[in-house]
Amino acid sequence: MLMQNIWILIPAYNEETVIASVIHEIRSAGYSNIIVIDDGSRDKTGEAAQETGVIALRHRLNRGKGAATKTGIEAAKHLGADIIVTMDGDGQHDPHDIRNLIDPIKHNH
Repeated sequence: MLMQNIWILIPAYNEETVIASVIHEIRSAGYSNIIVIDDGSRDKTGEAAQETGVIALRHRLNRGKGAATKTGIEAAKHLGADIIVTMDGDGQHDPHDIRNLIDPIKHNH
């Protein structure tokens, strides 16, 4: 099965200072379909994400990581995602690990 439509979701809360670098690292790893869900941040997380050119969605109120992830999944499904990967907005996940995660899916394992 050849899947091409891979979306990376980043639920984020008060990550204004690091979100752009997280997005840059994901792009450097070869992924360009990125959705950031600003979960009611009190800083400018959403604006910082939007300035990078990704899809930036926003919850007006903080609803929690689960709700932000669900919002992102629904958006990615609407955009025709074949594979959806979530990454933390604080940079704790290595985007180069995405390939190891999705390769078994791409090869039906």
